[in-house]
Amino acid sequence: MNSKLENQINIAGAGPAGLTAAIVLAKYGYKPKVYDMSPCVGHRMNGDFQGLENWSSDKDITMLLKDIGIDINFLCIPYHGGDIYAPRIAPLKIKSERPIFYLVKRGAANNSLDNGLKEQAVCWGGEIVFNRRIESCEGKTIIATGPKRADFIAAGVTFDTGAENLASVLFNDEIAPKGYAYLLINDGFGTMATVIYKDFKNTKKYFKNLVNFFQNEKNIDIKNEKRFGGFGNFFIRDTNAFDKKIYVGESAGFQDYLWGFGLRYAIISGYLAAMSIITGSDYDSLWKKEVKPMLETSLVNRYLIEKFGDFGYSYIAKKFAEGNPCNFLKRNYNLSFLKSFLLPIAKKRYKIYENI
Repeated sequence: MNSKLENQINIAGAGPAGLTAAIVLAKYGYKPKVYDMSPCVGHRMNGDFQGLENWSSDKDITMLLKDIGIDINFLCIPYHGGDIYAPRIAPLKIKSERPIFYLVKRGAANNSLDNGLKEQAVCWGGEIVFNRRIESCEGKTIIATGPKRADFIAAGVTFDTGAENLASVLFNDEIAPKGYAYLLINDGFGTMATVIYKDFKNTKKYFKNLVNFFQNEKNIDIKNEKRFGGFGNFFIRDTNAFDKKIYVGESAGFQDYLWGFGLRYAIISGYLAAMSIITGSDYDSLWKKEVKPMLETSLVNRYLIEKFGDFGYSYIAKKFAEGNPCNFLKRNYNLSFLKSFLLPIAKKRYKIYENI
Protein backbone atom coordinates (compact mmCIF):
# COMPACT_ATOMS: atom_id res chain seq x y z
CA MET A 1 0.00 0.00 0.00
CA ASN A 2 1.22 3.51 -0.77
CA SER A 3 2.35 4.91 2.57
CA LYS A 4 1.05 8.33 1.52
CA LEU A 5 -2.49 7.02 1.86
CA GLU A 6 -1.86 6.53 5.56
CA ASN A 7 -0.61 10.07 6.09
CA GLN A 8 -3.00 12.47 7.73
CA ILE A 9 -2.00 16.11 7.66
CA ASN A 10 -3.78 18.39 10.10
CA ILE A 11 -4.57 21.94 9.00
CA ALA A 12 -5.70 24.72 11.33
CA GLY A 13 -7.97 27.13 9.48
CA ALA A 14 -10.41 26.72 6.58
CA GLY A 15 -9.58 29.92 4.73
CA PRO A 16 -8.15 30.08 1.19
CA ALA A 17 -4.63 29.16 2.32
CA GLY A 18 -5.66 26.14 4.40
CA LEU A 19 -8.18 24.87 1.85
CA THR A 20 -5.69 25.22 -1.02
CA ALA A 21 -3.19 23.16 0.95
CA ALA A 22 -5.90 20.55 1.61
CA ILE A 23 -6.82 20.30 -2.09
CA VAL A 24 -3.22 19.83 -3.23
CA LEU A 25 -2.42 17.30 -0.50
CA ALA A 26 -5.57 15.29 -1.21
CA LYS A 27 -4.75 15.13 -4.91
CA TYR A 28 -1.41 13.55 -4.01
CA GLY A 29 -2.99 10.85 -1.85
CA TYR A 30 -2.70 12.45 1.57
CA LYS A 31 -5.56 12.73 4.03
CA PRO A 32 -5.85 16.38 5.02
CA LYS A 33 -8.05 17.16 7.99
CA VAL A 34 -8.99 20.82 8.31
CA TYR A 35 -10.17 22.26 11.62
CA ASP A 36 -11.89 25.61 11.96
CA MET A 37 -13.40 27.30 15.00
CA SER A 38 -16.18 28.84 12.90
CA PRO A 39 -19.44 27.09 11.90
CA CYS A 40 -18.72 27.40 8.17
CA VAL A 41 -16.19 28.64 5.64
CA GLY A 42 -15.93 32.38 5.12
CA HIS A 43 -17.64 33.01 8.46
CA ARG A 44 -16.03 36.45 8.89
CA MET A 45 -17.22 37.52 5.44
CA ASN A 46 -20.64 38.73 4.38
CA GLY A 47 -20.76 37.90 0.69
CA ASP A 48 -18.60 40.92 -0.06
CA PHE A 49 -16.67 41.27 -3.29
CA GLN A 50 -12.88 41.20 -3.19
CA GLY A 51 -10.21 41.36 -5.86
CA LEU A 52 -7.86 38.55 -6.85
CA GLU A 53 -5.00 40.63 -8.20
CA ASN A 54 -3.64 39.92 -11.65
CA TRP A 55 -0.72 42.30 -12.02
CA SER A 56 2.27 41.00 -10.06
CA SER A 57 3.33 38.38 -12.65
CA ASP A 58 3.10 37.82 -16.39
CA LYS A 59 0.95 34.70 -15.95
CA ASP A 60 -2.76 35.31 -15.58
CA ILE A 61 -3.94 34.34 -12.10
CA THR A 62 -6.59 31.99 -13.54
CA MET A 63 -3.86 30.06 -15.35
CA LEU A 64 -1.78 29.99 -12.19
CA LEU A 65 -4.73 28.51 -10.28
CA LYS A 66 -5.08 25.77 -12.88
CA ASP A 67 -1.34 25.08 -12.78
CA ILE A 68 -1.45 24.44 -9.03
CA GLY A 69 -4.56 22.29 -9.27
CA ILE A 70 -7.36 24.70 -8.31
CA ASP A 71 -10.54 24.62 -10.39
CA ILE A 72 -12.52 27.81 -10.85
CA ASN A 73 -15.86 26.63 -9.49
CA PHE A 74 -16.64 30.03 -7.97
CA LEU A 75 -17.56 33.50 -9.19
CA CYS A 76 -14.45 34.87 -10.91
CA ILE A 77 -15.18 37.88 -13.12
CA PRO A 78 -12.40 39.73 -14.98
CA TYR A 79 -12.33 43.49 -14.53
CA HIS A 80 -10.33 45.47 -17.09
CA GLY A 81 -10.81 48.94 -15.71
CA GLY A 82 -13.01 51.46 -13.98
CA ASP A 83 -12.90 54.92 -12.39
CA ILE A 84 -10.22 56.30 -10.11
CA TYR A 85 -10.52 59.31 -7.82
CA ALA A 86 -7.58 61.13 -6.25
CA PRO A 87 -7.03 64.53 -4.59
CA ARG A 88 -6.83 67.68 -6.71
CA ILE A 89 -7.48 65.98 -10.05
CA ALA A 90 -10.62 65.16 -12.02
CA PRO A 91 -11.84 61.53 -11.97
CA LEU A 92 -9.94 59.35 -14.42
CA LYS A 93 -10.85 56.30 -16.46
CA ILE A 94 -8.68 53.18 -16.36
CA LYS A 95 -8.61 50.57 -19.09
CA SER A 96 -6.35 47.56 -19.39
CA GLU A 97 -5.84 44.97 -22.12
CA ARG A 98 -5.55 42.18 -19.57
CA PRO A 99 -7.72 41.93 -16.45
CA ILE A 100 -6.40 44.08 -13.62
CA PHE A 101 -8.11 41.81 -11.11
CA TYR A 102 -10.75 39.11 -10.93
CA LEU A 103 -13.78 39.83 -8.82
CA VAL A 104 -14.56 37.05 -6.34
CA LYS A 105 -17.18 36.74 -3.63
CA ARG A 106 -16.24 35.84 -0.05
CA GLY A 107 -18.33 33.97 2.49
CA ALA A 108 -20.36 30.78 2.56
CA ALA A 109 -22.57 31.35 -0.51
CA ASN A 110 -22.62 28.70 -3.25
CA ASN A 111 -20.66 30.84 -5.71
CA SER A 112 -18.10 32.18 -3.22
CA LEU A 113 -14.37 31.52 -3.36
CA ASP A 114 -14.47 30.01 0.13
CA ASN A 115 -17.28 27.56 -0.64
CA GLY A 116 -15.74 26.63 -3.99
CA LEU A 117 -12.44 25.70 -2.35
CA LYS A 118 -14.29 23.76 0.37
CA GLU A 119 -16.17 21.72 -2.23
CA GLN A 120 -12.93 20.87 -4.04
CA ALA A 121 -11.19 19.83 -0.82
CA VAL A 122 -14.06 17.53 0.15
CA CYS A 123 -14.41 16.16 -3.40
CA TRP A 124 -10.77 15.03 -3.36
CA GLY A 125 -11.14 13.31 0.01
CA GLY A 126 -10.27 16.02 2.49
CA GLU A 127 -12.15 16.27 5.77
CA ILE A 128 -13.31 19.57 7.27
CA VAL A 129 -14.31 19.83 10.92
CA PHE A 130 -16.08 23.02 11.97
CA ASN A 131 -16.60 24.44 15.46
CA ARG A 132 -13.47 22.73 16.73
CA ARG A 133 -9.85 23.52 17.42
CA ILE A 134 -7.16 21.36 15.93
CA GLU A 135 -6.83 18.15 17.92
CA SER A 136 -3.13 17.42 17.47
CA CYS A 137 -0.02 19.08 16.10
CA GLU A 138 1.91 15.81 15.90
CA GLY A 139 3.81 15.49 12.66
CA LYS A 140 3.58 18.17 9.99
CA THR A 141 0.81 20.66 10.72
CA ILE A 142 -0.20 23.60 8.54
CA ILE A 143 -1.23 26.72 10.43
CA ALA A 144 -3.65 28.88 8.44
CA THR A 145 -5.58 30.64 11.19
CA GLY A 146 -5.46 34.13 9.71
CA PRO A 147 -4.28 37.50 11.08
CA LYS A 148 -3.36 37.97 14.71
CA ARG A 149 -3.48 41.78 14.89
CA ALA A 150 -4.79 44.73 12.88
CA ASP A 151 -2.28 46.65 10.77
CA PHE A 152 -5.17 47.89 8.67
CA ILE A 153 -8.93 47.52 8.91
CA ALA A 154 -11.77 47.44 6.41
CA ALA A 155 -15.25 48.79 7.05
CA GLY A 156 -17.84 48.19 4.39
CA VAL A 157 -21.34 47.34 3.29
CA THR A 158 -22.87 44.89 0.83
CA PHE A 159 -26.15 45.73 -0.85
CA ASP A 160 -28.59 45.07 -3.67
CA THR A 161 -28.79 47.70 -6.38
CA GLY A 162 -30.17 48.44 -9.81
CA ALA A 163 -26.94 50.19 -10.82
CA GLU A 164 -24.85 48.93 -13.72
CA ASN A 165 -21.67 46.94 -13.22
CA LEU A 166 -18.75 49.13 -12.24
CA ALA A 167 -15.46 49.34 -10.38
CA SER A 168 -14.26 52.52 -8.68
CA VAL A 169 -11.29 53.18 -6.43
CA LEU A 170 -10.72 56.26 -4.30
CA PHE A 171 -7.62 57.73 -2.65
CA ASN A 172 -8.63 60.28 -0.03
CA ASP A 173 -7.39 60.60 3.55
CA GLU A 174 -10.78 61.96 4.65
CA ILE A 175 -12.35 58.64 3.65
CA ALA A 176 -9.50 56.11 3.83
CA PRO A 177 -6.50 57.55 5.72
CA LYS A 178 -3.27 56.25 4.14
CA GLY A 179 -5.36 53.54 2.43
CA TYR A 180 -8.03 53.48 -0.23
CA ALA A 181 -11.76 52.93 -0.73
CA TYR A 182 -13.60 51.04 -3.42
CA LEU A 183 -17.00 50.37 -4.94
CA LEU A 184 -17.70 47.17 -6.88
CA ILE A 185 -21.02 46.29 -8.50
CA ASN A 186 -21.77 43.09 -10.40
CA ASP A 187 -25.17 41.81 -11.54
CA GLY A 188 -27.25 43.80 -9.07
CA PHE A 189 -25.04 43.22 -6.05
CA GLY A 190 -22.54 45.72 -4.65
CA THR A 191 -19.74 46.09 -2.16
CA MET A 192 -18.45 49.39 -0.83
CA ALA A 193 -15.58 49.58 1.65
CA THR A 194 -12.90 51.80 3.10
CA VAL A 195 -9.52 50.28 3.93
CA ILE A 196 -7.89 52.29 6.71
CA TYR A 197 -4.26 52.27 7.84
CA LYS A 198 -4.42 55.10 10.38
CA ASP A 199 -6.79 56.58 12.96
CA PHE A 200 -8.83 53.43 13.58
CA LYS A 201 -10.84 55.13 16.34
CA ASN A 202 -12.65 57.26 13.75
CA THR A 203 -13.68 54.39 11.49
CA LYS A 204 -17.38 55.25 11.73
CA LYS A 205 -16.69 58.76 10.45
CA TYR A 206 -14.66 57.48 7.50
CA PHE A 207 -17.31 54.92 6.62
CA LYS A 208 -20.02 57.61 6.63
CA ASN A 209 -17.84 59.80 4.39
CA LEU A 210 -17.38 56.85 2.05
CA VAL A 211 -21.10 56.21 1.60
CA ASN A 212 -21.84 59.91 1.10
CA PHE A 213 -19.09 60.23 -1.50
CA PHE A 214 -20.14 57.35 -3.72
CA GLN A 215 -23.85 58.09 -3.42
CA ASN A 216 -23.17 61.64 -4.57
CA GLU A 217 -20.78 60.61 -7.35
CA LYS A 218 -22.61 57.56 -8.68
CA ASN A 219 -26.19 58.18 -7.54
CA ILE A 220 -26.59 54.49 -6.76
CA ASP A 221 -29.57 52.97 -4.99
CA ILE A 222 -28.71 50.87 -1.95
CA LYS A 223 -31.13 48.19 -0.72
CA ASN A 224 -30.87 45.38 1.82
CA GLU A 225 -27.53 46.65 3.04
CA LYS A 226 -25.41 44.55 5.39
CA ARG A 227 -22.40 45.96 7.19
CA PHE A 228 -19.15 44.04 7.41
CA GLY A 229 -15.66 44.61 8.74
CA GLY A 230 -12.30 42.94 8.78
CA PHE A 231 -8.62 43.50 9.38
CA GLY A 232 -5.27 42.50 7.93
CA ASN A 233 -1.87 41.77 9.36
CA PHE A 234 1.57 42.17 7.80
CA PHE A 235 4.97 40.97 9.00
CA ILE A 236 8.01 39.12 7.71
CA ARG A 237 9.75 36.30 9.58
CA ASP A 238 13.07 34.61 9.07
CA THR A 239 11.26 31.26 9.17
CA ASN A 240 7.69 30.07 8.76
CA ALA A 241 8.51 26.43 9.48
CA PHE A 242 8.87 25.98 13.21
CA ASP A 243 8.76 22.77 15.26
CA LYS A 244 6.95 20.86 12.45
CA LYS A 245 4.43 23.68 12.07
CA ILE A 246 4.18 25.36 8.67
CA TYR A 247 2.65 28.83 8.63
CA VAL A 248 0.74 30.06 5.57
CA GLY A 249 -1.36 33.04 4.52
CA GLU A 250 -1.79 35.79 7.08
CA SER A 251 -0.60 33.45 9.83
CA ALA A 252 2.76 33.90 8.13
CA GLY A 253 2.25 37.63 7.59
CA PHE A 254 1.73 37.14 3.85
CA GLN A 255 -0.15 40.26 2.88
CA ASP A 256 0.28 43.13 0.46
CA TYR A 257 1.26 45.96 2.79
CA LEU A 258 0.31 48.66 0.29
CA TRP A 259 -3.31 47.76 -0.48
CA GLY A 260 -4.04 44.53 1.38
CA PHE A 261 -4.47 42.22 -1.59
CA GLY A 262 -3.71 38.98 0.24
CA LEU A 263 -5.72 36.31 -1.60
CA ARG A 264 -2.97 35.53 -4.11
CA TYR A 265 -0.39 35.16 -1.33
CA ALA A 266 -2.76 32.97 0.68
CA ILE A 267 -3.39 30.57 -2.19
CA ILE A 268 0.26 30.41 -3.30
CA SER A 269 1.52 29.82 0.24
CA GLY A 270 -1.03 27.03 0.80
CA TYR A 271 0.20 25.37 -2.38
CA LEU A 272 3.88 25.78 -1.39
CA ALA A 273 3.23 24.32 2.06
CA ALA A 274 1.55 21.27 0.55
CA MET A 275 4.34 20.77 -1.96
CA SER A 276 6.99 21.03 0.75
CA ILE A 277 5.32 18.07 2.47
CA ILE A 278 4.77 16.11 -0.73
CA THR A 279 8.31 16.55 -2.07
CA GLY A 280 10.19 16.87 1.22
CA SER A 281 11.51 20.28 0.15
CA ASP A 282 12.27 23.18 2.46
CA TYR A 283 9.22 25.40 2.88
CA ASP A 284 11.25 28.45 3.88
CA SER A 285 13.24 28.24 0.67
CA LEU A 286 10.02 28.01 -1.36
CA TRP A 287 8.22 31.00 0.11
CA LYS A 288 11.34 33.16 0.23
CA LYS A 289 11.74 32.64 -3.50
CA GLU A 290 8.10 33.08 -4.51
CA VAL A 291 6.60 35.43 -1.93
CA LYS A 292 9.26 37.34 0.01
CA PRO A 293 10.32 39.70 -2.84
CA MET A 294 6.71 40.85 -3.26
CA LEU A 295 6.31 41.31 0.50
CA GLU A 296 9.41 43.48 0.69
CA THR A 297 8.37 45.48 -2.36
CA SER A 298 4.96 46.14 -0.81
CA LEU A 299 6.73 47.37 2.32
CA VAL A 300 8.68 49.94 0.26
CA ASN A 301 5.47 50.87 -1.59
CA ARG A 302 3.77 51.50 1.74
CA TYR A 303 6.67 53.72 2.83
CA LEU A 304 6.48 55.76 -0.38
CA ILE A 305 2.71 56.24 -0.39
CA GLU A 306 2.74 57.47 3.21
CA LYS A 307 5.70 59.76 2.55
CA PHE A 308 4.25 61.49 -0.51
CA GLY A 309 0.59 61.68 0.57
CA ASP A 310 -1.76 63.49 -1.82
CA PHE A 311 0.97 63.93 -4.43
CA GLY A 312 1.57 60.19 -4.38
CA TYR A 313 -2.13 59.42 -4.74
CA SER A 314 -2.46 61.73 -7.75
CA TYR A 315 0.72 60.36 -9.33
CA ILE A 316 -0.54 56.78 -9.07
CA ALA A 317 -3.96 57.71 -10.45
CA LYS A 318 -2.42 59.44 -13.48
CA LYS A 319 -0.08 56.51 -14.14
CA PHE A 320 -3.01 54.11 -14.02
CA ALA A 321 -4.92 56.17 -16.55
CA GLU A 322 -2.19 57.12 -19.03
CA GLY A 323 -1.12 53.64 -20.10
CA ASN A 324 -1.57 49.98 -19.27
CA PRO A 325 -2.11 49.85 -15.49
CA CYS A 326 -1.02 46.20 -15.26
CA ASN A 327 2.41 47.07 -16.66
CA PHE A 328 2.79 49.95 -14.20
CA LEU A 329 1.70 47.78 -11.29
CA LYS A 330 3.94 44.88 -12.26
CA ARG A 331 6.99 47.14 -12.38
CA ASN A 332 6.13 48.47 -8.95
CA TYR A 333 5.50 45.07 -7.39
CA ASN A 334 8.96 43.78 -8.20
CA LEU A 335 12.15 44.92 -6.51
CA SER A 336 14.11 47.50 -8.51
CA PHE A 337 17.48 49.03 -7.71
CA LEU A 338 15.77 52.04 -6.13
CA LYS A 339 13.43 49.94 -4.02
CA SER A 340 16.28 47.68 -2.92
CA PHE A 341 18.05 50.86 -1.78
CA LEU A 342 14.96 52.04 0.11
CA LEU A 343 14.17 48.66 1.69
CA PRO A 344 16.44 49.11 4.76
CA ILE A 345 14.81 52.51 5.41
CA ALA A 346 11.32 50.99 5.17
CA LYS A 347 12.34 48.12 7.45
CA LYS A 348 13.55 50.59 10.07
CA ARG A 349 10.41 52.68 9.71
CA TYR A 350 7.88 49.88 10.22
CA LYS A 351 9.78 47.27 12.26
CA ILE A 352 7.70 44.44 10.83
CA TYR A 353 10.32 41.70 11.02
CA GLU A 354 9.61 39.27 13.83
CA ASN A 355 10.09 35.73 15.05
CA ILE A 356 7.51 33.13 16.00
